[in-house]
Amino acid sequence: MYIADNIIRDRLKKVYFIWGRGKTTVSDRLRDKFGFYVYRTDDSRDYHRKDASPIYQPYMCYDFEKEYGVKDFWALPQKVIGEREKHFLAEVTPMFVADMIVLSEKHDVIICEGDIDYEAIIPVAAHAVHLCNRGTNFDFFNRPDHANLDSIKKRSDLSESEKESIIKNAYGSVGGNEGIIPEWVIRHGVKNIMWDDKTGVEQTVSEVEKYFGFSEAV
Repeated sequence: MYIADNIIRDRLKKVYFIWGRGKTTVSDRLRDKFGFYVYRTDDSRDYHRKDASPIYQPYMCYDFEKEYGVKDFWALPQKVIGEREKHFLAEVTPMFVADMIVLSEKHDVIICEGDIDYEAIIPVAAHAVHLCNRGTNFDFFNRPDHANLDSIKKRSDLSESEKESIIKNAYGSVGGNEGIIPEWVIRHGVKNIMWDDKTGVEQTVSEVEKYFGFSEAV
């Protein structure tokens, strides 16, 4: 089945996508201020695993522990982590879209924040913004909404050096591109908002709010 982009775009016209670093904080502030519904793709990933089929969603069903003999995802080679995430998002994004189409029948505004298949969603996103941090100490794992590394630190079957190696590998897999606007943001002309230590949260929220036209609409 193929559904034309213009049809999906129309069904997602109530959805406002926020990507990049700081998206959760900004989304929560908009929710608190306007009462918007926030859809978090991170929260929906595991939920949709139950609908995945090895035939149609092999990466969502793939047993990396069995394949590589590791007990922790972050112990996988960085290249494997990157490839797995890329293909996993490609498979789960249509499920996210289905969720948001249903939610659009119940809410006037939906804020979608979290990782998604950007290349697939940009053509059908009526509203989208990317946040980029510059010169800040941003710790991906020091967040309640992200997978933290406590489970690795508490493992008794690993030596301290093995734990350190896995943690180092994890950090190497998720970032280090502070202040660099992703190529896909530039190529697709997605609105980018830069923030840093001197930029207050409210200022960033205000910029997103203004770009989306929330001040006038609410």
